[in-house]
Amino acid sequence: MGDPSFQIKPDRSASGQPDRHRQELVRGGISAFSLRLVGMAVNWVFAIMVARSTGAAGTGVYNLVQTVLNFSSTISKLGADTLMTRFGVQYFMQRQWGNIKDLFNKNILVSVPLSLLLSAVIFFQADEIAAHIFTKPELAPYFQVGALALLPLTVFQIATGGIRGLKKIRQYAFLHNVSNFLFGIFILGGILLLTTRRDPMIVVITYITFITLTALLSIYWFFVYSHYFKTMPSQGIQFREKFWVGMSLFVASLASLVRGYADTLILSRFASMEEVGIYRNAFKVATVTRIALIALLIPAAPQFAELYAAGRMDELRRSAQFVTKIIFWCSAPILLVIFAAAPLIMGIFGKEFVAGSSVLMVLAVGQFINAATGPVSNILIMTGRQKLNRNLMVATTVLAIGLNLWLVPLMGAMGAAIVNALGVFLLNVIPFFLIRYYYGFYTLDVRDLFRLNPRQLLHDVREALRRDRNRKPLANDDDEPLAE
Repeated sequence: MGDPSFQIKPDRSASGQPDRHRQELVRGGISAFSLRLVGMAVNWVFAIMVARSTGAAGTGVYNLVQTVLNFSSTISKLGADTLMTRFGVQYFMQRQWGNIKDLFNKNILVSVPLSLLLSAVIFFQADEIAAHIFTKPELAPYFQVGALALLPLTVFQIATGGIRGLKKIRQYAFLHNVSNFLFGIFILGGILLLTTRRDPMIVVITYITFITLTALLSIYWFFVYSHYFKTMPSQGIQFREKFWVGMSLFVASLASLVRGYADTLILSRFASMEEVGIYRNAFKVATVTRIALIALLIPAAPQFAELYAAGRMDELRRSAQFVTKIIFWCSAPILLVIFAAAPLIMGIFGKEFVAGSSVLMVLAVGQFINAATGPVSNILIMTGRQKLNRNLMVATTVLAIGLNLWLVPLMGAMGAAIVNALGVFLLNVIPFFLIRYYYGFYTLDVRDLFRLNPRQLLHDVREALRRDRNRKPLANDDDEPLAE
């Protein structure tokens, strides 16, 4: 039968029953992971279509416009998406539909006017942005057209934050991982069939269109699952208090985004758009290393908030370590494949992309560190230490900007990759030890890491799926589910 120390023993609650939270993580994680795999496939198909039709330069323009809009949407939403998840899950567990509606309405009332204002700034200042920030005046028309996507992008992120808080994992994963690029494939494919034009404006228009369609779908699902039109908004929530919590989350999110995109923005100023396109596609491939982290975070984040709010810290520890162990073993083989076949993988986008093979390997190491340490930042955020997470994000962002301004002009894309990997290392290793300091456990338990029985794990997965198919509606299931 083998050494029993290398088997995963099923966690049980005090009543002796199987751990409901582990089952929930497995069910939600498998759903999200499956959709993430599908999303990765359609994402790659879309990226290949963009690269093959517009080349590395067109890929660079598309990614730069997308970066500017993602940066702007982080400002316009002011942390509302994370606010909808963090407090939405608490209201959902108590069936306080009026509070969910009121929280959503007030977030929208703040974010929509702000997104319209930022759209106008981008549109009317496009010439200055292109010429003075990126030293490429020819980019101005792309920024003007791309500004139209900011409003739907903001609404999409707030609505999907609400869907995540309602524990609709399949819908959230589909919206974030599949729908955008699935719509993009059909839209871009149709455009390419109807015209011989191959300039980057095609993919910018495609981006606006698929973001708008996905935003409409996300709003529809949020309204259905939150009983929006059947509920009167509650006036009992203290939105001012929650708004300032959201502001802390916003600062952390903004710092994270600036750090994450500083390499692209600075590279766009000092290098050609071809090099930007190669770098962004290398980054796209490298993020495959953390696919399990992204998938498991979808069900895990609201669960961490729920367990912490209930004071069940031992269950929080077991859930975090279980998630991290699975993420580690899913990520390690992917890292090895990337190291073994980097030129082949980059060549899929076209011959000019093979030059980014070394950049890909550096980025992949950083993403593996992100995955192997587990959901450290999310644990801090979901357990009320968002200010600590914010401060760490800000400090790392300042460091990353300074290093990028130094290394990118000297080393180009490789300099950006090195700074990116270093930033990921700091943002994960420091919270890794902070969680041990505040809560008494490491997310990655090295002693337990190799106690893995694949047969037992597959059994746990099958049992979770069987219960998911046969279970009766639970207290936290919506009584009006949408067809899936």
